[in-house]
Amino acid sequence: MRPLVTLSDLANYKYIADSIRNSALWPLCVSEAQQLDVKIWLGDALLNEIISQSETSPESLSALNETLLNGGTYTYQTNTYLFQGLKACIIYYAFSRFTSRMPYNYTQAGLTIKDSDLSTPASDKAVQRLSTESMLTAAALRDEVLLYLKRNSASYPLFKCNSGAIRPRTFYAMGD
Repeated sequence: MRPLVTLSDLANYKYIADSIRNSALWPLCVSEAQQLDVKIWLGDALLNEIISQSETSPESLSALNETLLNGGTYTYQTNTYLFQGLKACIIYYAFSRFTSRMPYNYTQAGLTIKDSDLSTPASDKAVQRLSTESMLTAAALRDEVLLYLKRNSASYPLFKCNSGAIRPRTFYAMGD
């Protein structure tokens, strides 16, 4: 599955150091977010359409799908609303995954945590808190996207609202 957001898109929302070794992990986190977090409520058909259009070229996105992806303003019953778009939602879901995996490296010798004289690894509790914060932000953005799609359902025939698929996530705080 083609990732709809890139590491450079992430830079518009979160700061990460340019020298991050695990930046190759980002496309995997985005693909997992699209498959496991977004597809369940957006639906296979609409997600597939957006991915197919973006695979051809970013310019091949329909105007409606570009608005859905990038957000913007829309009018509903004479009121104007703002929403951040699907891209922001995917970024926060993926960033949550990225954050929780970032301190760890899978090596030939097993799972390691980077540590040197110049760095101190974040505690598991701090990493979990940051990951949860991103997941909660993604859920708020998801609600914005769903509201936009419901209000504009005539323009998105591939969207089949499956509100039963939206389930609350359970988060566990890891302590010291």
